[in-house]
Amino acid sequence: MKLSNLLLFVLPVIISVIFTYFTYVNLLTVWIAFGVWLSMVVGFFIFINYYSVSKRSKKYYMPLAGKIQNYRIASFVTSFNEDPKIVESTLISVKNVTQKYGKVFLLDDSTNEEIRKELENFCKKNDIIYFHRENRKGFKAGAINEALKKIEDSFDLVAIFDADQRPLEGFFEQVIPYFSDPKVALVQIPQNYTETYTKIAQGAKYQQEPFLRIIMRGRSGYSAFSLGSGSVFRISALKDVGYFAEYSITEDAATSIKLNEKGYKTVYADVGLIWYGEPPEDLSAYLTQQSRWSFGYFQLLGEMLKSNLSFSQFFDYFSGFLYWVKEGPITILEFISPIIFLSLRIPIVKINPILYVLLYIPYLIITIVLFSFSVKEKGEYGLKGFYYHQVVEYLEFYAITLSFISWIFRRKIPFKVTPKGVVSRNFKLIIPHLIFIILLSLSDILGIIWYLTSTSIILKAAIIVNIFWSTYQIPFLLGGILASRTYNIEKPKYTEIVSK
Repeated sequence: MKLSNLLLFVLPVIISVIFTYFTYVNLLTVWIAFGVWLSMVVGFFIFINYYSVSKRSKKYYMPLAGKIQNYRIASFVTSFNEDPKIVESTLISVKNVTQKYGKVFLLDDSTNEEIRKELENFCKKNDIIYFHRENRKGFKAGAINEALKKIEDSFDLVAIFDADQRPLEGFFEQVIPYFSDPKVALVQIPQNYTETYTKIAQGAKYQQEPFLRIIMRGRSGYSAFSLGSGSVFRISALKDVGYFAEYSITEDAATSIKLNEKGYKTVYADVGLIWYGEPPEDLSAYLTQQSRWSFGYFQLLGEMLKSNLSFSQFFDYFSGFLYWVKEGPITILEFISPIIFLSLRIPIVKINPILYVLLYIPYLIITIVLFSFSVKEKGEYGLKGFYYHQVVEYLEFYAITLSFISWIFRRKIPFKVTPKGVVSRNFKLIIPHLIFIILLSLSDILGIIWYLTSTSIILKAAIIVNIFWSTYQIPFLLGGILASRTYNIEKPKYTEIVSK
């Protein structure tokens, strides 16, 4: 554990505690005051890291050509009770790109006997090695580790693909040259959401754009991490760090930390070599995905703190942790603060509202402008992308908060595959959003009445600030509800890929 990394970890809390001490009004609301300051401080830390990474991303480049070495490659396709037709099409795609270099393996942990038998028969007919376990120890990481220990001496590299991620022809021809550097342990190809036939799916795709086009580019060769699919690892490096981390449900990121602290390079090759990908199609699937990702990243905190990562590497990983905290419990505190102030007329923070506006609004504008310009340069994001991005992030706050609580109390949540192919409209999932829309709207009305009856300029300014923050959140919450109830985009019929 590095002292500098530990200091960075506690710094947001220390700063927020200091600001809270000098501005809290009473002990009943001190925890909300702390949440308000923590929100701003965490947001600032995330922005600083994003700015740093975006500057690094401007220096990002990919070599135009490289030497194709004679590596032996094992391609793993992982599956757990997936639609057999989707898995089979992926297997054919993976086989087409792998056959010159090695073998394809299906790591099937399916508990559905019909699915298991169909996939096993398909593998036998297509010269694909089928692995099945009777237990799911370590979930996906456990399946990969068991397979690696059986084949590690026969192959140099292992490529991992999810059941719905299909590589394009020439995949390995573009990936292999990176491994001419013996310190490169991982080459990650961006995942590609192509099946965006619902509003939720479109939002999930836009949400990935800043991450894939800016953050991962800026972290390439330094602190880029495996995304779980489209990942190619040097097997000797995996063996050096004790294989995949089975203690985390985001085994990909946990393993990447172990590789980085050992001095290995993790490369991100931002090229479209995955041509098919299914995002979560409905709110249930989206919340399942985000809950799993956030819980896994919360689990990583201990690994980060005790690691030997450099300060900059630690900051990159720690910012991911801060992001999930901000999108979960901190978001709820951002809802609660204006509601209490405007509805109950109970002050939360003792600060001159005019000074707050003069200091915070320029910062807010600068961060939004810099973020918008950085993403605009890298793809089709725009105003629509920003709105959809914010909409899905506002949908996830309570699911992430539940994951945070589970992590705090050391509860284990079972690994769940993001549901695919079935779109549902579970009304219960949007109840928290409806409640906050009602409370925020009511607070706005009560705030306007309070403003009209107040004679203090300072109080009027405070009311306006709180009405602004209360109102700002409503369009995104409402947009999330509408997106979760709208499935009028026609999805084309599934076409099976037939091997030539």
